[in-house]
Amino acid sequence: MEHRNPADRDEAIEWARSLVANPADWLILDTETTGLGLIDEVIQIAIVDPGGSPVFDSLVRPLNHKSISAEATAVHGITIEMLAGAPAFPQIAAALAQAVGGKRVIAYNAEYDRRMFQQTAVLSGGRIPAWNWECAMIRYARFVGEWDSRKNDYRYQRLPSGDHTALGDCRATLKLIRTMASAV
Repeated sequence: MEHRNPADRDEAIEWARSLVANPADWLILDTETTGLGLIDEVIQIAIVDPGGSPVFDSLVRPLNHKSISAEATAVHGITIEMLAGAPAFPQIAAALAQAVGGKRVIAYNAEYDRRMFQQTAVLSGGRIPAWNWECAMIRYARFVGEWDSRKNDYRYQRLPSGDHTALGDCRATLKLIRTMASAV
């Protein structure tokens, strides 16, 4: 299949190369949640640096959920019982803000992770810092170049080698960025 617009692929490669060339500027973040809905909460957060080392990695006890959807547990394997001793979002908010600092936050499906952070913060009586989010999923879709005529845009791709843990998916996103950066 021919790429819809080779310039879009080139732009995705340049984005990844810029990240790799400036490792002090960014971090990768991923979350796991109680579900996908408008009142669901973050229950696992990981942040890794451009070398793949964890900067932050924690389970998060939800304040407004007494259960996790069966569909979500089937994906990430986290049960409500596993979260009994975990800190709640307000207890880790300052550490998260400190871990990110002023760096760019790269996420695979940044729109979803940002929404879940905002929901969780609001549900727990706090607010999320105004981070600069960037989406690796959108860039990877442009890199792959598979066109979706129904939405008139590139088809989103599954995260290659992700394991549906926040830390594992951060590292899979890093691998994907490196792959794009090394493309010719």
